[in-house]
Amino acid sequence: MKDLNIPMLLESIAIVVVGYNRLPGLKRILSSVNDAFYPEEVNVPLVISIDASGNEDVYDYAQTFEWLHGDKYVNIEETRLGLKAHLFQCGDLSRFFKAVVILEDDLYVSRYFYNYVARTVEAYGDNPNIAQISLYKNECNGYAGLPFEPMQTGSDVYLMQDVSTWGQIFTRQMWDGFVSWRDSHTEEDIQNVDMTSHIKGWARAWSKYYNAYVVATNKYIVYPHIPVSTNFNDAGEHGSGNDSVFQVNLLQGKLDYSLPPFEDMVRYDTYFNNEATYKWLGVRKSELLLDYYGFHNDYRGQKYILSTRVLPNKIIRSFALSMRPIEANIKEDISGKGLFLYEANTEQKSISGTYNSLVPKYFLKSFNIRIIWKWVADYYMNAIKRKLFKK
Repeated sequence: MKDLNIPMLLESIAIVVVGYNRLPGLKRILSSVNDAFYPEEVNVPLVISIDASGNEDVYDYAQTFEWLHGDKYVNIEETRLGLKAHLFQCGDLSRFFKAVVILEDDLYVSRYFYNYVARTVEAYGDNPNIAQISLYKNECNGYAGLPFEPMQTGSDVYLMQDVSTWGQIFTRQMWDGFVSWRDSHTEEDIQNVDMTSHIKGWARAWSKYYNAYVVATNKYIVYPHIPVSTNFNDAGEHGSGNDSVFQVNLLQGKLDYSLPPFEDMVRYDTYFNNEATYKWLGVRKSELLLDYYGFHNDYRGQKYILSTRVLPNKIIRSFALSMRPIEANIKEDISGKGLFLYEANTEQKSISGTYNSLVPKYFLKSFNIRIIWKWVADYYMNAIKRKLFKK
């Protein structure tokens, strides 16, 4: 990144918009941040950083865009960086500001997002246990392809060990901790971190390294119960086309946030399991393999396995799939045949088994089964047509 003559604005939270060659997306995200509400007395710096693509329309729009809420800085790369290197470079901007809000050009923010940003940075920006603050909220466990609901405790935020890439905040402390870890660890080190194989297989994603850092150092990401950013999933390096798959229910009004201390927050691990489960079952973390979402394949020598899958192991206790979120069935000790606590077989090398029959109904709720059947039929019919056409 060339010298943008950015002064040290350590009392300001900057917005960093990241683009490449998608003019409609760039217009959309810049329009949404421009239309948002900000305190009148606050200077909100905006950095627009565009990777090299040769798209002069994108370059011109970034340079001529009128930012209404503070100072504006534009960076246009002369040679292609790629998304990973570009995001790493944008994260380095945190040294100039109190914090940076990084928004890619397939995102959109709530008009009320800045209130959330300011409040959470004030509450958690200096906490050494926090590695990132997310604007987005996961409404599904993307690694398992199933819906996700965090437990409601009266707080407006919760903790996860899954890195946000669809609207994220970094303070300098957060980012410097990551950079120091990244630069002292190898790809082999990352492959040895206890996180899903989906993440380990990513080749071009910056978040692969940040996820590894979060898990390896036992840090967490702050997530909102009501998201203030959403994702259009535009076609690009990681997107597949403007659709609704990753759209979430965006905040539409001002919220007086309840932000508890770190110690009092609900925590989820990198596999989307509620970490209070160990306490509810009266076992040590080292003794129990948590597998709420049924995608663990590697057995690591624990005494017990908790899973929604049907395994050949001895069942010690079983719980219903009735209450929501899924872990509430354990917390409230609701017996049933949906979630099983198994005795592990210390000789087994891996875990394999299908979901029990209650899982689809639990996650689909009252979804119209005819629509599902039609979608599946159309999906496979189109796949067959594509294969025949290629021949």
